[in-house]
Amino acid sequence: MRFMAQEAFALLSSPLKGLLEETGISKPTPPQIEAIPLIAQGDNVLIIAPTGSGKTEAALLPLIDRLIRNHDRQGISLVYITPLRALNRDLLKRLQTWSNKLGFSVEVRHGDTPAKDRRRMAIKPPDLLITTPETLQAVLPGKRMRDHLRHVKSVIIDEIHELAGDRRGVQLTVGLERLREICVNGFQRIGLSATVGNPEEIALFLGGDQPVKTVQIPLNKSTAYKVEYPAPGEEDRDLARQLYTTPEAAARLTLVDDLVEAHDSTLIFVNSRVNAELLGSKFNMMDRKIMVHHGSLPREERVRAEEAFKAGEIKGLVCTSTLELGIDIGSVDLVVQYMSPRQVNSLVQRVGRSGHTLTRTSQGVLVSVSTEDILESVGVIELAREGQLERTSIHAGALDVLAHQITGVLMDSDGSLEISRAKTIIKRAYPYRDLEDGPLDKVIEFMRKMGYLKKDDSALYRTSRTRFYYFENLSMIPDERRYLVVDLTSQQNVGILGEEFMITKARIGLNFIVKGRVWQIKQITDDGKVYVLPIVDPTAAIPGWDGQILPVPRALATKVGVYRSIMDKLIDENTTRSTAVETLSQRWPCDTYGLRRLIEEIETHKATGAPVPTDQRVLIEGFDRYIILHTHLGDILNFTLGEVIEELFRRQGLVRMWWSDPYRILFEMTADTSDLDLEDLFLKQVFGVEEPVLSGACHGVLHRHFPWQLYMKHVAE
Repeated sequence: MRFMAQEAFALLSSPLKGLLEETGISKPTPPQIEAIPLIAQGDNVLIIAPTGSGKTEAALLPLIDRLIRNHDRQGISLVYITPLRALNRDLLKRLQTWSNKLGFSVEVRHGDTPAKDRRRMAIKPPDLLITTPETLQAVLPGKRMRDHLRHVKSVIIDEIHELAGDRRGVQLTVGLERLREICVNGFQRIGLSATVGNPEEIALFLGGDQPVKTVQIPLNKSTAYKVEYPAPGEEDRDLARQLYTTPEAAARLTLVDDLVEAHDSTLIFVNSRVNAELLGSKFNMMDRKIMVHHGSLPREERVRAEEAFKAGEIKGLVCTSTLELGIDIGSVDLVVQYMSPRQVNSLVQRVGRSGHTLTRTSQGVLVSVSTEDILESVGVIELAREGQLERTSIHAGALDVLAHQITGVLMDSDGSLEISRAKTIIKRAYPYRDLEDGPLDKVIEFMRKMGYLKKDDSALYRTSRTRFYYFENLSMIPDERRYLVVDLTSQQNVGILGEEFMITKARIGLNFIVKGRVWQIKQITDDGKVYVLPIVDPTAAIPGWDGQILPVPRALATKVGVYRSIMDKLIDENTTRSTAVETLSQRWPCDTYGLRRLIEEIETHKATGAPVPTDQRVLIEGFDRYIILHTHLGDILNFTLGEVIEELFRRQGLVRMWWSDPYRILFEMTADTSDLDLEDLFLKQVFGVEEPVLSGACHGVLHRHFPWQLYMKHVAE
């Protein structure tokens, strides 16, 4: 159903239309045209629209309009849930002007909210409550807050894709069903996202057993992508000596530096906190005003970087996925992605931060560090232009979340609850839609044995330990100990170190990098603080933090294989190098130096007499004690295949260790490959393995290699 542009704002009341006119908003954007009429008529709606397209206003305008029209409103009318506290702060700033002019109240509540403010909200709640999934869990059982939550008419879930992909989202879906039990007439659900590869399933995730309409605005916002692979010059060699790095790395730093200088505001995205610190430290050595932003910096340090960038005090900010989402950092002219973003969703989210309106072109430069990184970057861009976003994988039936939410529904009751009622509430949530009574009953029995509840044939009852268990386990985020880094010269918190780094590396006198600067450890206290002084040391180590780099999906790895096939064919057709580079430059947004290096690499490979591995050709290469299986299956499939093959080899005493990336699997064997019949080994014993042997190998992988202890540690915590 299509709506006319003027219809959307015409549905709003005069005060709201007047406010829009004051702020210079004269006509609705595409998501507002589509979504406002649906939301105004009470539908549950999932809005998927590009960054900067006004989707937040598409949700808020009709709901706030409904709120201010109701002069007899009580309690909390609207709940706005975001995955990050920083998003809460930004939204509060945006809405305070609206609330002052339109006469409604808005407040934020999360884990850092002072006790006096929590008490005040319990007595006099805001009309609009901005919160996180964990805080919703915290307030649901409270008697006073439950009385206020009975009046909720609508719930907005921002960045819903971010929550749907992990157990925080699973917990939230049950939390919404528990809220539904409180609200006599139910409530309207709105989900917001810029990147969703499986909108039908995310709509089910949002709605549970209720229908949801989807408004999806195509990713046709003007976007300019370019892949750069700079050639090192003489100046770069001089810089490399100064920075204790390679000429190639110095050339990349010079390129990024030039890009920052040529623009007013540039975000430099990297794929890990380690890379953020590495780049930050090099720019610091170059005396550039470029700050660092990632999740292992204290909140006040992140806010300082955000405010400095927004105020124009710095022109560049090196960041991780912490700034992918809609945190307000002002206008962004350019996004630089250092190394391939590895997934389409990340590229779209990150580059979408530049030109943060539908009328401006988003500018993205991808700086590659290798020839393979060039191909991967080109592949991500092509998939983005095709609109092939990665699917969000929803965790179905998580038992640790189930255990917590069983106590949750019990906490919401007056002390006891019919088992059948508990099951009905939980099974309405999409992740538990197929949950059978058997597993659920086992979890209830486990909780009974632990003393967290009592039960008889038909009902559950609270115990003295129910409340303690529930509130001690509100968060589904794995809890790792963090050590605060304190600058002795200013007594300011400058960073947070991971537990593994502290146990294995940290010692008095060690130099390390955080916040893009080098520090020396002077004291480590029993209360988890690391006191440091700034120092000059270009060879300093970098803190090792927990967290994984995004896996390269199969679709992207396959693209890289296709590109190798294209270059292989060009060379087979006796195309000259210059002609091949010109041909590829018309297809791929890459500089000519990078394209020439790609062709040279394929030519060198073919000169050995070996065929080129592609998406249609698996190459098995043996030398010395090493076997390389060249595939284009992506990280997850290659890792799985490597685990199974290693187990098959291990049973014959053939393998020492193995390693994989998205494009190959490497095995270090116990014997020289010249003494092995590789054709027989792979064609018969690996790819021709009989099903019972393969089944045994898979069983062995799960029991010997799967990190049960790590996952059980997170569950236990």
